[in-house]
Amino acid sequence: MVKLIALGEILVQFNALAVGPLRHINYFEKHIAGSEANYCIAFIKQGNECGIIARVGDDEFGYNIIEWLRGQGVDVSGIKVDPESFTGIYFVQRSHPVPNRSSMLYFRKGSAGSRLSPEDVSENYIKSADIVHSSGITLAISDTARDAVFRAFSLAKIRSFDTNIRLRLWSAEKAKSEIMRLLNEFKPDFLITDPDDSKIIIGESDPEKALKILSNYSRIVVMKLGARGAMVYSDGSIYFSPGYQVQVEDVIGAGDALGGTFLSLYLKGFNVKKALDYSIVASTLNVMIRGDQENLPSTKEIEEFLAEMKK
Repeated sequence: MVKLIALGEILVQFNALAVGPLRHINYFEKHIAGSEANYCIAFIKQGNECGIIARVGDDEFGYNIIEWLRGQGVDVSGIKVDPESFTGIYFVQRSHPVPNRSSMLYFRKGSAGSRLSPEDVSENYIKSADIVHSSGITLAISDTARDAVFRAFSLAKIRSFDTNIRLRLWSAEKAKSEIMRLLNEFKPDFLITDPDDSKIIIGESDPEKALKILSNYSRIVVMKLGARGAMVYSDGSIYFSPGYQVQVEDVIGAGDALGGTFLSLYLKGFNVKKALDYSIVASTLNVMIRGDQENLPSTKEIEEFLAEMKK
């Protein structure tokens, strides 16, 4: 089995049980979330191993995170309980004001997760992994978290990075500067992005043009296209997999489902096109429920979905 280690903030998500503005919502569902944690679960679902380096608060939400991830098979030995801070949370508003879109209200400034630092990155632990993954979110939450990613990448055998730009966390200018610094310094083996993010970092939102430019910084580039599907650039060729029309409950986490599934299957030996086709299914199933991790499929379940689509 292949082992991935991710670095990032793990959050508790409160997802509205009804659609509409949060001011009128009275009931919420609790889920464990955060981009890197989502990647971990998607990676594990395809039969590989994953561990995560993170900090949580010395509170009930922090212990909820550790117990949930351990139960999903994640190695939680790299999670530190920080007694001086709190576990970050956020609320999800669905289908308002735009149908089938979700927005987030965060309570995470100064959280334990943002206190991630290079001292949390064990050289031996990183070197035990086949691949190390992180995202633009982790670069954005604090200077120490960014430095932790740079330290981990400096020790990694293989690197994966999802741009995941959140403009509520930093400016477009800062995002471009820090992400390009990482891409230039490490040239990650896998780069996962989308047209909005590529517009910010390289000034190009056309998927094919952006893929070709970004191939100068990464061996394999995945371009997430939402409901349209996804594209991947590898060895001078571009492959496209279309999305599926399904009933959408919540789109948050779909890109992580796609990225984590793609990495896991490709590293298991799937070619890029097959890995992308399967990853689209994981992303599709993810948007059909509330929560980022509960509907992530196994390889067998993906194959069942694909077989049904061929009938």
